[in-house]
Amino acid sequence: MVRGPFGREKVHRYEQWRNPEAELGGVVKISGSFILDHEEDILNLVKHEGKMAEERNSNMRLRKIEKSEGGILVETTDHNLALRIGKALHRAYKGEHSFNFREGEKFAEVFWRRD
Repeated sequence: MVRGPFGREKVHRYEQWRNPEAELGGVVKISGSFILDHEEDILNLVKHEGKMAEERNSNMRLRKIEKSEGGILVETTDHNLALRIGKALHRAYKGEHSFNFREGEKFAEVFWRRD
């Protein structure tokens, strides 16, 4: 048992032992005809959210942004960043969004769509 300050048992959090380079924390899938005319704005919003998150916590980063199946796929190192991107897209452009979580894991799959 590891003791922290004041003799209390030190709690190990998930983020302390997780390797963000090896594990994927979240995925954001962006789709719909809206992105045809606003792709640059959407990508700027995604990159801005990634930059803001990385300034707060260096483990929260965008891993990959790619075009796939007529949409955009964003991979993140942290589930909270994926959720933050989905909420930012909804605030800025409305549309439909949903969140899925894997049971027993800290992984978020975010879907955002606007036609």
